[in-house]
Amino acid sequence: MRRMLGLRTSYGTAILLAVAATLGLVTHQRAWAQAGLGEVLETQAIGNEMEGAARSKRENNQNPQQASPQAPNAAVAARPQDAANRFLTEVNQISLSVANILKLVLIFVILWMWVSAVDWVNRDAQIHQLGYFKWNAIVFFPFMALALLLVFLPLATIIRAPILLVVFLATWIPYVVVHNKNVQPHQTVLTGSWWRYVFASLASKVGLKVSAERKAEYEKGAAVELFAMGAEDLTTNNANLLSARNSPGYLLVKDLIADMAQRRSERLLLDFTQQAVNVRHEIDGVWHNGDARDRESSDVMLAVMKTLANLEVKERRKKQEGKFGAKFEGHTYLCPISSQGVATGERVVMNLRGEQQRFGSYADLGMREGLHQQWAELMAGELGMLVFSSLPGGGVTTLIIVSLEETDRLMRDFVAIEEVNHREAEIQNIAAHTYDAAAGETPVALMPKLIRLYPNVYICRDLVDAESAKLLFKEVNDERLIVTSVPAKEAVEALLRILQMKVPAKEFAAVVKAVLYERLIRKLCPDCKVAYTPPPDVLQKLGIPAGKVEKLYRPPKPEEIEKPCRTCQGLGYKGRTGVFELLVVNDQMREILVKQPNVDLLKKAARAAHQRLLQEEGILMVAKGVTSIPELMRVLKQ
Repeated sequence: MRRMLGLRTSYGTAILLAVAATLGLVTHQRAWAQAGLGEVLETQAIGNEMEGAARSKRENNQNPQQASPQAPNAAVAARPQDAANRFLTEVNQISLSVANILKLVLIFVILWMWVSAVDWVNRDAQIHQLGYFKWNAIVFFPFMALALLLVFLPLATIIRAPILLVVFLATWIPYVVVHNKNVQPHQTVLTGSWWRYVFASLASKVGLKVSAERKAEYEKGAAVELFAMGAEDLTTNNANLLSARNSPGYLLVKDLIADMAQRRSERLLLDFTQQAVNVRHEIDGVWHNGDARDRESSDVMLAVMKTLANLEVKERRKKQEGKFGAKFEGHTYLCPISSQGVATGERVVMNLRGEQQRFGSYADLGMREGLHQQWAELMAGELGMLVFSSLPGGGVTTLIIVSLEETDRLMRDFVAIEEVNHREAEIQNIAAHTYDAAAGETPVALMPKLIRLYPNVYICRDLVDAESAKLLFKEVNDERLIVTSVPAKEAVEALLRILQMKVPAKEFAAVVKAVLYERLIRKLCPDCKVAYTPPPDVLQKLGIPAGKVEKLYRPPKPEEIEKPCRTCQGLGYKGRTGVFELLVVNDQMREILVKQPNVDLLKKAARAAHQRLLQEEGILMVAKGVTSIPELMRVLKQ
């Protein structure tokens, strides 16, 4: 508000002064014109009278009888009127001449300089706490009062302009001096570095490259902006940020963030030992060794990260967790950080979480068309329980969101049961209801209320206890669809995980309809992947008929690489996609769940029903050239 008030006041006053100056200039011009007109008319009248008298005398001497005494008087009267008209025309032309326009421009330029200075002083004095009330009054009122006074004084513009300029400089320069004494060197104005910066900025606008940057030490290095976010209040975060900027480790953290972003590193591991710091990057779910860092500079860098995250800098043994923020190349990142003392020293893990990729369909997830249609039909069903599953961090949250967005939510009513401190992303036409686990609540507390709403679909992503599960099982009997999730290593294990919650096996077996399981697998880099002809025994092991696939693909070998691939940074893979297994529960599986729950028996029943397991779905992706055999083997061993 203060900034807006100062800006509006100075601009409003400038407009009034400009109008007054224009009117004053025109008024003085017209006054001069009227005075000049009187003098000219008087002189012209005397001259015309003398000339008329002489002409009359000559005519009377030549023709005394025919001379008319009124003719000379008419001519004398007409000539002053013609002279007046000509003079007024010339005056009007003069008032619009180039000289007067230049005078107005000069006044406007001085007013613009004053307005800009007042606005800058108003904002700058507040930012640096230099007493904006005092300096606003010093810079604003003397100039305004003098400018209004000069409007009514009959002075020439060449005299007014210097007077205004002197008063403006006399009130503004003192503030500049005070400002320069209280700010960082790169924030000073009217200094040599400032003028070089201004010249460089103007030159760049016309295509000239002149290096004259005005940057503080913390602004140098990588083009990364850091944010302190670990404290609960803004004041502490700002103090932590200022403290971090004064450390030489600040530039090291900026370089580290830029390096992670360029590598596509999702997580960084710093293992501090007595001699050095070992570095590892997690890229597309796989850890890669980085270049070791020296201990001295790494300690300074870690101190800055802890300061930004509001952690104890000197604490190297206890576990600490915090977060800070970063911005690089238009992308904003959240950087959670945790440190823990270990036998060899200290271990630090930092995540780099950017904007999550938006998936709008099953195809975006990498799900094949046949599997997509089959799962969509199950999601459109009226009753039963559908289970989503994956390894922790395996993408099950995104899979659930896409499945819900792809199903019809207009003709059916959905309700979601969520823990108040672990809210999920909002989805249109799905009403979320929360319980507080910290207060001892479970989904059971919500069920009586939700049952009275008569929803068609319940979404309970976490079955936290057997009692909640039992209530949901009963809703299936009333033709309700239940959607839930559980972490597991494979689809059949997800069924056993739910049984381990001590739910009634018979009731669970009766309501469960299917499990959709997902693993994330790396995709081969499209720019450097290498095609090769697979040996017949490899195709036989994969279960691919001979002649069905002529080429498979793999990453390039080191000897095949002339230059590191820019697309994948020489890794051979870029990005990940999902490999899915859909386990549709049949009567044989239900009997196994009730009588003898066992992973192998459930797998055997799935094969007997000709259902594709995760390995077979992965082989299809290898055959299509999406990924490689080594990558599939790595994923299956997780």
